[in-house]
Amino acid sequence: MSIMVMAKKTAQPQAEGEKTAKRTAAEMGTFVDSRDGIEYKTCKIGNQVWLAENLKFELDSEDCHVYDDDYQYFDKYGYLYTENGLKTAIPEGWHLPTRKEWETMIRFAKKDSRCKDVLSVIASEEWIDSSSDKYGFSMFPGGRGDCNEEFELIDFSAHFWCAEGERRYGCLFFEEGNDEIDDEDYPAYASVRLIKDA
Repeated sequence: MSIMVMAKKTAQPQAEGEKTAKRTAAEMGTFVDSRDGIEYKTCKIGNQVWLAENLKFELDSEDCHVYDDDYQYFDKYGYLYTENGLKTAIPEGWHLPTRKEWETMIRFAKKDSRCKDVLSVIASEEWIDSSSDKYGFSMFPGGRGDCNEEFELIDFSAHFWCAEGERRYGCLFFEEGNDEIDDEDYPAYASVRLIKDA
């Protein structure tokens, strides 16, 4: 089961000074994964603390891949993981967000920013140039992979695993141009954004 959340691009570009002010207002931090020493940016949206980057923990298996097995994509997009890979990829103190936690973040960002398009405040400006990236979430469209390890949709849509219950997972994805919810798409490989344990 997957959830598709897409947003229309309606926000107008802001003056450079206003963008800077919003970025400075974002509550940012860092997290160092003790397993491999990788440092991640974090951001606070409402009462939730999120990784502000896609997970980059390497698994010793076929359960994680860089898009198209091409490491030019790694720094920006991180790894794409399988469901099985989620069991060992997530560091202590963090967890895979549930659908409800994603919805809470989206609802807060839209209400706090008085916007209809959540991507206008959580997407990277490298993806959507009218996005303020107000909270520093910096979402990138990292694409997805299928069971044959064929990859598609990079720079078009962002796909993230979410928890649906014990040992059950769904996939939420963001795409510019629509704001409907769809439960049909289910990739073999998707990106991971984590939320900090309460």
